[in-house]
Parts: sequence; structure tokens; C-alpha cells
Amino acid sequence: MIKKIIISVFLSLITFFSYAQCKGFTKRKCIPELGEYKFNGQLNTAVLTRGEEAELMLSFYSKQKYRLFVCAEEQLGDVTFEIMDRDRNIMYRSKDKGTNMFNFKVPSTQQLILRVITPGEGSKHALEFQGCTSVIVGFLEE
Repeated sequence: MIKKIIISVFLSLITFFSYAQCKGFTKRKCIPELGEYKFNGQLNTAVLTRGEEAELMLSFYSKQKYRLFVCAEEQLGDVTFEIMDRDRNIMYRSKDKGTNMFNFKVPSTQQLILRVITPGEGSKHALEFQGCTSVIVGFLEE
């Protein structure tokens, strides 16, 4: 019983410290990349290993210009992303453009799916590097 409690506490602490690490990384390395775009205030972070993917749904509003930036720790390699509509039709691939920053404007308010992809294959090793990946959205009002 004591072992289960200790393991639960340990796993909770790892999750807490991973989130805190990602939050600090995002504030230091990612948000400044938005430049003149205003940060929307939402921290979208995930701790990933090589070969993993993560998806999230984001809302974008008409009459605003957006800058979307996917930022990841170097050890994860060249992380890429795709933007899809609700029917999962791919609208944009960062891999095709060679950059993890995308400036755009939507014709009408809509929700889009963002898929973040880390390169490589997953590993069965317990000590595989886990790295922070952040999705940062900035906007300019017209």
C-alpha cells in the first residue's frame, strides 16, 4: 500500500515538474518569437518523445491576422505541424515550407485541428528523452 502511494506521489511530481519546465521554456524561448503579434494567453504545451504526435483544436476568428508558432526543445529534432479543417482535410503543412511559423487570416470564424509531429520512431527505452513542445498563437486586430 505504501509503495502505491509513493509511486502515485512520484508520478504526480514528475507531471508537475514537466509542466513547470514547459511553462518556463515557452515563456523564454517561444513567446518572444511572436514579434508584433499579441500572445493570446493560452499555453498549449505537451511533453513528447521522438515519434509521438499530439493534436489540439484551436478557434480562429475572422478579421484577425494570426501567427502560429510551434516551438520544441532541440533534442526532439525537427518538429513539424499540420493544420486541418474539421473534416481533417490538410490546409497547411510546415514540412513543405521549412518553418514552424505560419502567418494567416481566416475568412470566417472557425475551429481548426493542429497536429504536431515529432520526427523519428518511438523507443521502447524507459529513459527516452522527453521534450517540451509548445503551440503559441498570436494575433493582430484589424
